[in-house]
Amino acid sequence: MNRTPLSIAILTAACLAPGLASADWKGEAELGYVKTGGNTDTASLNAKAKAEQELDKWRNALAIEATNNSTDGLTTAERYFASGQSNYKVSERGYFFGFLGYEADRFSGYDYRATANIGYGHRVVQNDAVTLDLEIAPGARQSQIKLTEETEDEFTVRGALKLLWNISKTAKFTEDLTTEAGDKDKGGVVTRSVTALTAQVAGNLHTKISYTMRHSSVVPTGKKKVDDEVAIALLYSFGK
Repeated sequence: MNRTPLSIAILTAACLAPGLASADWKGEAELGYVKTGGNTDTASLNAKAKAEQELDKWRNALAIEATNNSTDGLTTAERYFASGQSNYKVSERGYFFGFLGYEADRFSGYDYRATANIGYGHRVVQNDAVTLDLEIAPGARQSQIKLTEETEDEFTVRGALKLLWNISKTAKFTEDLTTEAGDKDKGGVVTRSVTALTAQVAGNLHTKISYTMRHSSVVPTGKKKVDDEVAIALLYSFGK
């Protein structure tokens, strides 16, 4: 196995560690109903949680997701995702960051896909209503093909757009868009978009409607390039 992607992952983890060590986290947890299409065409329950931390020099984020469903004892949907990012602020709006991501989707044709990136981001817009971050980062991706158990290692370039629009005191719109461009003969280009509208019900309880699209330019034999899901969830926020 090529050790370069592993080295990048270890270096990225080392970059994440200092920022994640402190307290003062805030976040949200949600449970929802999901209708999926693509390689998995079913209705499922899913659970998500994310936490964020804002410090003088660091901005950190963690996220986990799980989707699982079975019919008549047969699994029809099973997907897990986790990510962590730590930003080190070098100016009022600029920052360097490390990112780690891991996805295991039983019906995608891959046992897992793991990514590690180190790059630069800039907060293009920041006011009371709107926050917009743009990021670019070289890195590496490792994928294990389910059918052959072959492991593919490749260098990638990752771009990201993160938009938060506070529509009112009780409602917000978010868009998280990422694209990872790798070897066209291996994993190719992987794009993920999550669009969501969240509204407060009472106190820390919210409702959330979201649409997620995942597109892979290269997929294992017999698999579709696009997966999507529509979700309706109850969300509980915590922290400061």
